[in-house]
Amino acid sequence: MHRRTLLATATAALATAIEARAQSAGWAPNRPIRLIIPYPPGGGTDTLARPWAERMRVRLGQPLVIENRGGAATNIGMEAAARGTADGHTLVINADNIAYFPMLYRNMPYDLFRDFIPIAYMAETPLVVAINPEVPARTLREFVALAKANPEKYSFANPSVGSPHHLGFELLAREADIKLVQAQYRGGGPAMNDVLAGHVHLGVFSLGSVTQHFAAGKLRPLAVLSTQRSPAAPDVPTTAEEGLPRVVNALRFLVLAPAATPPEAIAALHAATLASLNDPELRAQLTQAGFTITPSTPDQAAAMLREERDRWAPILPGLNLNLG
Repeated sequence: MHRRTLLATATAALATAIEARAQSAGWAPNRPIRLIIPYPPGGGTDTLARPWAERMRVRLGQPLVIENRGGAATNIGMEAAARGTADGHTLVINADNIAYFPMLYRNMPYDLFRDFIPIAYMAETPLVVAINPEVPARTLREFVALAKANPEKYSFANPSVGSPHHLGFELLAREADIKLVQAQYRGGGPAMNDVLAGHVHLGVFSLGSVTQHFAAGKLRPLAVLSTQRSPAAPDVPTTAEEGLPRVVNALRFLVLAPAATPPEAIAALHAATLASLNDPELRAQLTQAGFTITPSTPDQAAAMLREERDRWAPILPGLNLNLG
C-alpha cells in the first residue's frame, strides 16, 4: 500500500475514533452554537475560525453562528462569552495573549482562569512585520535605520492594545531603539486596510492574513517575529536574522467555553474540534494560509495558558505600558 494511502487510512480511522468518543460522551448540541470571535471581521482569526466552524457543523449536526464582537482588546467579546450559556452552546476563539491581560489591565471584566475552561489549542501562526511598499525600505534593518534617522515620522497600525501584534511591535521598538507614532484600531482588519491604503506605514500582522497581499505586491514583508523561517513564507527572513533575536512572538489560538460547561459537553466539543482539525482539506487550507495545527487536550491547554502568563511576567514591566 502506498504511503499516501496509508496516511489517508490512518487519518480516517483517527477521525472515526474521535467522533465515536464524542458520541459516547453523552452530549450533543440541540440548537445552534454561538461562536464569539472577539475581533472585527476580516482578521486572521476569521481565517482560522470560519472553515473550522463549517467542519464542526458537519460533525455536531448544528451550525456554529459566528458573532464578531471586537473592541477593548478583545475584552468585550470575552466578557460576552463568560456570561454566555454554560451548556456547550457558547464558545469563543481567542489568542492566548489573554493569559497575561491581568498584568496589563486593572479592571478586567472577567477572570480567564475562573470564568473559562479551555477546550483545545487549535493552531498558531507567526507574526510578520509588513510595510506599505511606498516606504523606501526593503528589509527590517533598512526600516530601523530610517526610523532612527526620522523619529516619529513613521506610524504603526496597532490592531488592539495589548494584543500579540502590539506587544510584538513594542518589543521591536525597544530592541531596535526606534520611535513610531501609533494609530489604534479595533482589530486586524481595519488596521490592515489603513496600511494597504498608505494611511499608516507599518503593521504587525498574522502571516495568514497578509500572504495574499505580499503576493500581489500590496504589502512588503520585512521579517517574521521568530527564530525560524515559516514554511508558508520561506523567503521572509526572521527578526533574529535581521539582528533582533529577542523580538519573538506568535499568535496561538484556542477555543474556550464558560467554566460551568458540563464535562460531557467539553469532551464532545474537544473530540469534534480534533476531528475537524484533522480534516485533510482544512489542514491544507490552513497550512497554505500560514497556520500550523497544534491540537491539545483541555488540560494541556490550561497548562499552556499558565506558561504564557508566566513567560510575559518578567517582560511586561520593561515595556512601560500604561493601559489603564
